[in-house]
Parts: sequence; structure tokens; C-alpha cells
Amino acid sequence: MSDLVTIRGIVGTEPQLSITPKGVSILKFRVATHERKRDLETGQWVDGPTNWYAVSAFRALGENSMESLGQGDHVMIFGKLQIREYERADGSRGNSADIEAYSIGHDLRFGTSSFNRVRTDTGEMERVQHPSRSSDTEASWQSEDGEAA
Repeated sequence: MSDLVTIRGIVGTEPQLSITPKGVSILKFRVATHERKRDLETGQWVDGPTNWYAVSAFRALGENSMESLGQGDHVMIFGKLQIREYERADGSRGNSADIEAYSIGHDLRFGTSSFNRVRTDTGEMERVQHPSRSSDTEASWQSEDGEAA
């Protein structure tokens, strides 16, 4: 059985891209998620238990993600969750949570990102830089005095 899920987490391993004998690109990496909450007694932020997911991304999503992601990046992932049972070399059993990603992006709560559109009209991969905002021009959401509009 599989379910569609959206998770927010941190890339926990360096993404690894491989190509199958039939030419299909597959990107694999692991993502860690944890709940962070304030301890009512101490007022300090504490991390809850960590969940680990094995993420796979295929074809263009895998290739674009390989160029965009690195270990430690905060990401949002949407995809198909599958819980698998497996047997270890010592005979014991374990479970793994695997996500086949349909969409991956940076979590902009933790930083900024730049978008480069990939054009394939000509059959070749051509990367087109999204227009960047210069630091000496004011953002559209700022008024003339620099305050948020």
C-alpha cells in the first residue's frame, strides 16, 4: 500500500545520481524530519524524535535535484510513501519508509533559492537563469522608505 505525503525535512546524506542500463536517471538520498517544540518548564526549544526517509527521484526531477540539493539543505518533498519490511544480514527484520518524489523544493523558511528553468524544446537540455533581483533595487513589496508595504 502507498499514500501520498508531503514532508518537510533536512537532506541527511549527499544525493547520489545513477543511470540505469535503459538510461533512466535515479537520484537517491535520505531525509531526516523531527518535531521541534518549546519545553514549557524551561522555555527552551527541544527536538523530538527523528524520522528518516529514503527518497528516490526519477528522470528530470532527479537530474534537476542533483544540481540543486546538498546535504544539510532544508527541503519540502511531495510523493508516494511506501513502508517496506526487509530482512537484515543477521536475520532480524526492519522497516524502511521510502518516498518516490513527485516534487522537491527548498524550504524557503530557512533561506532563499534561485530558479533556473530547463528548456527541452530543442531536445537538448538548456538551462535558463530566472531573472534575479539586484540588491540595489527595491523589492516590489517594499515602499519607497524601505518599509514593507
